[in-house]
Amino acid sequence: MKRALVENTFFPFLVVFAILLGLSCAGDNPPFAPFGSTVEIVDPPGDIFIPREAITTIRVQAIVRDPDELPLNDVRVVWELSFAGRNDRTIDTDGDGVADARSLQLVDPDACGELRCDLVDISLWKEFGAFVDSPFTTLSDERGIADVIILINGESVVDPASLEVSLENGAVDVINFGVNVP
Repeated sequence: MKRALVENTFFPFLVVFAILLGLSCAGDNPPFAPFGSTVEIVDPPGDIFIPREAITTIRVQAIVRDPDELPLNDVRVVWELSFAGRNDRTIDTDGDGVADARSLQLVDPDACGELRCDLVDISLWKEFGAFVDSPFTTLSDERGIADVIILINGESVVDPASLEVSLENGAVDVINFGVNVP
């Protein structure tokens, strides 16, 4: 009798536990854009002219839309920038003849706490962990916008450079631009 009571209460408990566990894991994680969604770089940068030994930044945005052309929020967006990867060293900063810095650097605009990084002094970005490697993955906001900051070092010419934004459903937008040092 006691064994039957344990079996009759344990099995329903196990079923309820499995259902609750399954429901807690429901949904896309991470959030992917549905098939047919698009991504487009808004106001892409053109050729950039920067004085030697100067640095500048540009903010680049992309909009994510569903198949009905409505903005999608909280969707994974992947940014990939040439000359900004983990091993892309193109500039010799200490004069030893060995490249030890990147010409282009991706910056996570949301890494600087309550303020956006483009409103915080560049000298604080490292402290906030804002520098990221290419490729960099972020989420689109409530308007379907995903953005990134590109830090440009005026030590060398980079022409052409390419910036790619993609969704993990196959949608891609690529732009080419140049960094010229007069």
